[in-house]
Parts: sequence; structure tokens; C-alpha cells
Amino acid sequence: TEIREIGKEENKLAIKDAEDAQTALANAIAVLETFYKESGGMKKESWEFVQEPVKLPENPSTWDSGYTSVADPAAQPDGIVSVLKAVASDFAEMESQTMAQEESDQ
Repeated sequence: TEIREIGKEENKLAIKDAEDAQTALANAIAVLETFYKESGGMKKESWEFVQEPVKLPENPSTWDSGYTSVADPAAQPDGIVSVLKAVASDFAEMESQTMAQEESDQ
């Protein structure tokens, strides 16, 4: 029927949007986690310590002080990485619900 075709197309677009959003969020999370782990804002996993840290002089001539982060990026509920992971989870849930609805509408 015509109504079913419209619903099917809307579900297809919703699933595509959810998949695209999850991919974008996964990429953003990976970039932020890499940055914060390299800057010391997040703890590295034991397998991430492949090389010894670089020894810097006490007072490097190229900057006044090191980057200290504004907040813990993984802290619940306000850390940016935690927020992005929650949003990604919401999109995954939306995708699965839309797929279930599509399955039951047939």
C-alpha cells in the first residue's frame, strides 16, 4: 500500500541517518581519546605504552606551561567523550528500534 511504502522509505532514511551518525561519533570519539591520552587527560591502557615517554626539560623554551585540560574528558556525566558515547548509544538504540518496527510492519 502507499502508506506502507512511505513508512518503509522513512524507516530506511532513519536507519541511514543513525548509521552515519554512529560512524561520525565513533570517529570523533577516537580522535578525542587519542588527543586526551597523548596529553595525559585520560589514562592509557597498558598495551598503549609502546614506547618510553619523551623526557622534557623542566622549563621548555617553547611554552610557559603544559596543557592540563579543563576537565576529565571521560568523567560522568559531563566529560565530552562520555557525552559522545551516550549519543552514539542513543543512535544505536534508534537504529535497532527502527529496524524492529520495519520488521513488524511488514
